[in-house]
Parts: sequence; C-alpha cells; structure tokens
Amino acid sequence: MRIMYIGMANSAHTRRWVENIRDRGNEIMLVSFYNSPDITGIDLRYIPCRNKNLAVLKTNQVKKLIGKFKPDILHAHYATSCGLVGALTGFHPYVLSTWGDDIFEFPKKSPIHRWVVRKAILSADYLTATSNMLERETNRLVNNSRKIEVIPFGVDLEHFGYHDRSDCTDVHIGTVRNLRPKYGLQFLIEAFSILRKSYKNIKLSIVGDGFLRPELEVQVIKLGMADDVTFHGPVPNEQVVNYMKKFDIFAIPSVGQGETFGVAAVEAMATGLPVVASNIGGLPEVVDNGTTGLLVNPGSAEDLAGALESYITSSDTRLEHGLKGRERVEKLYDWQENTDKMNRLYEKILDENK
Repeated sequence: MRIMYIGMANSAHTRRWVENIRDRGNEIMLVSFYNSPDITGIDLRYIPCRNKNLAVLKTNQVKKLIGKFKPDILHAHYATSCGLVGALTGFHPYVLSTWGDDIFEFPKKSPIHRWVVRKAILSADYLTATSNMLERETNRLVNNSRKIEVIPFGVDLEHFGYHDRSDCTDVHIGTVRNLRPKYGLQFLIEAFSILRKSYKNIKLSIVGDGFLRPELEVQVIKLGMADDVTFHGPVPNEQVVNYMKKFDIFAIPSVGQGETFGVAAVEAMATGLPVVASNIGGLPEVVDNGTTGLLVNPGSAEDLAGALESYITSSDTRLEHGLKGRERVEKLYDWQENTDKMNRLYEKILDENK
C-alpha cells in the first residue's frame, strides 16, 4: 500500500505510527508542518508554516504532493490543522485520527474552531480514536453520526520490559509529564510534602519540561524539599524507560480532560509500576482501580497523598499491582497488535474502495 500521512513529524507518537506501518511493507510519505529529523525509509516532506493555525493555506502544496505520490490512502493525525488540510484536499479514501486536545480543547475556543474540527470529522471516510471516551467525545461533536474505530496507542513490550523491584529500600515516586497546568504537577508536589512529614525514605522525580518548571521549582524550594525532589528536564522518548526502571510508583495527577488515553500510564505499567492517576479522561480505561493502580479525585493533593501512602507502606501491594499492570498491558496495549489493527483497517479500506 501507498499511504500518505499528514501529521506532526516532531511527535514521537506520529513517528512510531509511520515507522511501524512502514515495517509492514507499506510505502509511506509523511507531510508535516513541523520540522523534524529524517525517518529511515519514510519520504518525509516538510512544508514550512510559521503559524500552524494557517496551515490551511498550504493545502495546494499538499495536493501537489498527493498528485506526485499517488497514495492509496490519505491519513491525517489530529483533527485541527492536519485534519482540515486533509479534508480540503478532497482526496478519498481519507482517514482521520483524533488525539485528545483537538477534540476536548480546540473546539471550545470559538465557533470557528468548532467548525474546523467538525469539518475534518465529517469529511473523513474512516475515523479512529485511541480510547472509548475519545471516541464518544469525537462523535458528540457530530451528533453521534459516525462510526469510529478505537485503536489504542500501545507500547513496545520489549523496549518497556518488566523490571523487578523486589529489592528496593527507599521508595521512589516518579512521573513523566510536560510541565503544563493541565497535568496537575503542583498537586503531586503538595502531596509529596504531606507524605514527607511521615516518611523520610521517599524521593520524587519529575521528568519533562515546560513553561511551569520555574514555578514548580519555586514551590519545591518553599516547601523545603530541594534535596528530595529532582527535575530531570526533557528526555528523549527512547530513554524514558531508563527513568521508569528507577521508580517504584508512577503518578499521573492530571486535572484536564485532554488526558484521553494515558500513554505514560501504559508505558509505566509495562515496566511493572503501580500507577496512581486522576480519575479523569481516558485514564480509568487504562488503570484498573484497585488492581493495577489507584484512581483519585483530580486536583486533590490529600487524595493523591493517601493513594501514594498505600503503596509506600506496602511493598507487597506495589509488586502485586505492578505485575497485574504488566499483564493488562500485554493483553490490551501490545503495540504490535495495535499496529496490526491499523494495518487491517487499511486493508479493509482498499477492499471497500476497489
């Protein structure tokens, strides 16, 4: 098959999709408005666009690439700029994958933003979403008029292998997040300060970067925890697992509905980590409460501290829930099986459009 993608080439998620579909013998072109290093075996075409909200002005350039590449399928990832451009090319069959913020946040900005997303959704011949709750929200925007295939964004089970933590003494709490308000990291820091009053054998690591970092660092200093909380900064996706192996508990204190799937939760569970996560968005689909982790009220440092404490005080529970998490990921979120499902969708599309 010849598949043209319109997506963010600077996103690790986009790159993984195209690489794995390439590995199934398909010929791939990736059109991106975001500059990025080359991807082996992928025809990557960068179309400069300073203002991504005006990517629609690049539609004719995309149409020319379609004429040259002659794809069997056009697939856009993200329903805003990429999705609208895909819709306006007029090419069919057209697949659109929604991601999260494009559905939960973008349409709320104005009637025009809502129109953009609806246009992209309604123009697609086939739709995919990474979770059931994202499928429902995507359909809600178009009055439940579309069939949407749910294809999770799984993990490489070999890369994110199970790690034995049975011999740990100190308890290391960790998270991998973009430091933005919707991820609620201020509540994690506050929860850690509550726990630190009773437990001196705990550490907190925050992996990631973002504009809130200076504010969060000041919060840590004011609470007198500079020696126990480490900000590791941005880390390449392929190195995330090395940090997860050092953790004993994984925390996802999100407060925004844009957390539609929880890739970080799946990655953490794959390594055998119990996950404490907010009961919000798509996280309850991933984290089996009381079996692979614990769900807490979003925005509550007290609830977060209570859930973390239950793992701090019981290594047996940590190990049991971590093992169950690994089993759950193997069953539901094996990246190879998820990619196979996408490839089967492509084969179905070709059969239906002969």
